[in-house]
Amino acid sequence: MKKLWLLILCPSVLLTALAAHAEVPGKAIDQKIEACSKKAVSTLDSEACLQQGYTDWDKELNVQYQALLKGQPAAVKKAIVQSQRDWLTYQKSYFNALDNFYRQQQGTVWGIVDAQAKLDFIRHKAIELNAFAGSLDLSNGQG
Repeated sequence: MKKLWLLILCPSVLLTALAAHAEVPGKAIDQKIEACSKKAVSTLDSEACLQQGYTDWDKELNVQYQALLKGQPAAVKKAIVQSQRDWLTYQKSYFNALDNFYRQQQGTVWGIVDAQAKLDFIRHKAIELNAFAGSLDLSNGQG
């Protein structure tokens, strides 16, 4: 019963705990990025690895988003869709800020830093959607 109250009172704790116990989606994506980065011989190569990783994580985010929507009642689906639209608006603004901030810096390494920040942002959202969907499956006997 104590665990149930904790889950009700702390949804962010719930999502973090579920993500920690669940198989994180996109493990293969992270491994692909790591392998690519190890082969990179220039900052442009490293940036390209991160940009490809971003693209792959964006596809995974869409998989997780569709999985979350599946089987939801219309009102819940509508709320999730609106939330995702709002998040996309924020993402666009945030990425614009990142681009402007890092463009003012000297050196090619800042392109890597910018690409990594964007990859981390999209990766986190994909994992968050996976944990959100998984939060309804409490049948694993750990409750």
